[in-house]
Amino acid sequence: MNEDPMKNRDLKSGYKLHIASSNQFVIAYDIFSNPTDTRTFIPFLESIQTLDLFKYITADAGYGSEENFEAVMDTFNKISFIP
Repeated sequence: MNEDPMKNRDLKSGYKLHIASSNQFVIAYDIFSNPTDTRTFIPFLESIQTLDLFKYITADAGYGSEENFEAVMDTFNKISFIP
């Protein structure tokens, strides 16, 4: 018996696309299989080749964690705007 997959309320996304932009232009993107944004934030920032051109990092609250705040300040030497 085949069940309708839409009835399974435990479905989780397999991959998540993350995009960085500046002045409405995409400057970087990457695909991750991490289930949460907080665990993807640092690897994504590390993959951005032009990160040294920017002073500020802005992200939505899904990326907010103590580890991420500290990484923005200490590792990347940037100012964080993450709620």
